[in-house]
Amino acid sequence: MARLTMDDVESLRAESEPMLMDIATYSLSDSYKSQHCNKKPQSKSMVDHFSIEASNFRGSALKRTAKQHFKSRLIPLGIGRPIDDFYPWESIALKESFTLPQSSHTIGLNPNVNTIAKRQGLFNLSTGLNYSHSVGQQPLLRFITEHVEIIHNPPYRDWSVCLTCGSTSALEIALRMFCNRGNAVLTEEYTYPGFISSTQLLGVQTVGIRMDDNGLIPEELARTLRTWDDSTGSRPRVLYTIPSGQNPTGITQSLERKKAIYQVAEEYDLIIIEDDPYYFLQATHQTMPNTNAIESYISHLPPTFLPLDHSSRVIRLDSTSKILASGLRAGWVTSSNEIIEKFISYQEVGPLAMSGPTQLMLWNLLDAKWGHRGFMAWLEHLSRQYRARLDIVLEACEKYLPKDVCSWKPPDCGMFLWIQVAVEKHSEFRESGFKVADVEERIWSRACENGVQVTKGSLFNAAASRPSRVSFRLTYAAADEDELDKGVKLFANAVREEVGLERVE
Repeated sequence: MARLTMDDVESLRAESEPMLMDIATYSLSDSYKSQHCNKKPQSKSMVDHFSIEASNFRGSALKRTAKQHFKSRLIPLGIGRPIDDFYPWESIALKESFTLPQSSHTIGLNPNVNTIAKRQGLFNLSTGLNYSHSVGQQPLLRFITEHVEIIHNPPYRDWSVCLTCGSTSALEIALRMFCNRGNAVLTEEYTYPGFISSTQLLGVQTVGIRMDDNGLIPEELARTLRTWDDSTGSRPRVLYTIPSGQNPTGITQSLERKKAIYQVAEEYDLIIIEDDPYYFLQATHQTMPNTNAIESYISHLPPTFLPLDHSSRVIRLDSTSKILASGLRAGWVTSSNEIIEKFISYQEVGPLAMSGPTQLMLWNLLDAKWGHRGFMAWLEHLSRQYRARLDIVLEACEKYLPKDVCSWKPPDCGMFLWIQVAVEKHSEFRESGFKVADVEERIWSRACENGVQVTKGSLFNAAASRPSRVSFRLTYAAADEDELDKGVKLFANAVREEVGLERVE
């Protein structure tokens, strides 16, 4: 099937209607997609999956009046958006803090200062510091829409993108859209604590599905749904999954595993919330000599659930938190027009929109400075940096951790290493017995006393029950690179002290 490529973007923009950059202008993804999308089938309606709240909710009546399309600028006497004469800033200056070398393998990205002023250029301070429509400002929405089509290419025509205030905010909205209080939602047996907290807030039960070395087990998912006891509540209709570099286990689902999970979702008519902030942090791809690093990197990106989504049941969440900066509080959600329109209505009365300065910063970096090739060059560069850090941590694990007690699987993606501690193998515990939670707490406390912070595995337990195994999540993203080896050694000594083994010096 023909699809948009990075080389097609310039001609696509030339053929599109010019943007009318005005603080009242409203636009959706359809304005920025290629003609290839028109040849695809229509999405399947999922309106019957909406929660009671979502079914009865239409969003802000005031903001609906501002969404009408006009071909010329209107004098804005309607909505309370102060004119830029009242802003105390004239301009902002942005400068990238890195340089990628010019070579046959990368695109050079030079750290030049760029000034964004009032009323100058396509996307300026006048627009950026005013209210944004919830879907996002046109120039950034255009870039992200193009990016989604280039990388994921959803298989139906009427898909859309909405900019978000990060994946945690977007996740809470998605849960409200599809879950009623008292419902249950499916997820991996270990999962993101922010998801667990969101479900607790909304009165939704989490049901953990057993995992193996390839992630969520589709047969276990099917068994859970097939044997569901209706007396405990209605059968779940939502699956939340982190398919790449899973938090906390670091596991990445293969294409075959995704297809099997999607088949179960179709059989039982599930909505899939695909939360994928670690997708671009690829640890296994190595650029071969005499190859184009960017093209090679893109070609080795595994398919996500979006290109598999022939029945339009996937809501994909992307985030800048792991690939640019977490404090931007920025991301985007991709799904069918029907679902995105409902998502926008929720965002209108909640976070409203991604921060204006954040949108300016992202547009200036991603579109005005880098373009799609530059963005991919950065992601390829970032993956190599994370791979180098992972190698340091893996080498340290081999040196310091007691292998008869600790086990781990190198991740293919992301920023986490999941360490399982089989304390029951140690003679002291076989003889005296032990409580998993107590051992976990003691190892964690010893690690902190030694001078290193790790995360207890029980915090990720979707079932909210007592942990059955002692596990810890380590990240190689947060510490200085020269601290990684020492950090693993300090953690290893905490484990060794707990099971009565000699410390390493």
